[in-house]
Amino acid sequence: MTQSVRDLEGTFARSWVLLRRNWIIVVPGLVLGVLGAAAQYAVSVLLATTFVVSGNGSDDALYASMAVTQIASTVIATGFALVQLAYITGMAGACWQRGSTTLRDGWSALAHRVLPMIGAWLLLEVLAICAAFLAPVTFYVTVIIYAVFLIYTVASVIIGERGPIGAIAESSGIAFGNLGPSLGVVGLILAIAIVGAILGSFVARVSPVAASLVAGVLEQVIVAYASLVVVGEYLKLTNRPTAS
Repeated sequence: MTQSVRDLEGTFARSWVLLRRNWIIVVPGLVLGVLGAAAQYAVSVLLATTFVVSGNGSDDALYASMAVTQIASTVIATGFALVQLAYITGMAGACWQRGSTTLRDGWSALAHRVLPMIGAWLLLEVLAICAAFLAPVTFYVTVIIYAVFLIYTVASVIIGERGPIGAIAESSGIAFGNLGPSLGVVGLILAIAIVGAILGSFVARVSPVAASLVAGVLEQVIVAYASLVVVGEYLKLTNRPTAS
């Protein structure tokens, strides 16, 4: 199925309506964000203490502690991001298919599709590294191709129940057949992220503490809305039923 810009505008509008009616879709991101930050802090303190005590405060122990802490922090952040993306995509799918969602929808998606999601995530990371490596010599065309052609991958894994390679292939096929709307989705998400950053900077001038809270909430609202838009487009372009 192909669609027009007007159809895309309908997806944007409907996604906003679904978000306003289902604010609970923002909750998983907020909770996981707090838990992820707490886990990173706890692990960093534990590792730093362990290395300093075992190394008697030597420079080598300090450098080793910093390196291992950075690796552990990255792994934790990646894990929580993966869980969040799968969870919210499952809830977004329920929003489009039923008109409403619960936290159980996200848990069900995560529980049933966690292994394919991990595989797809690893493939996406490899492709992202390749796109970034080639970006300077391709005038960042590889980054644009990556963002546009792989944008439906997670929806394909969670909702379409495809394997990692199949999901990437389906996403690329959808984007290739609907290049204009797919570019529009990516552009919208980028624009919303920029607006959110600007709003956060304004709040930061008033109160740094308030800015961190506002930025955290805005980030999760943006993620939720972007997920609704992507899932809505995926369902439409793969001719899957949606609630009226």
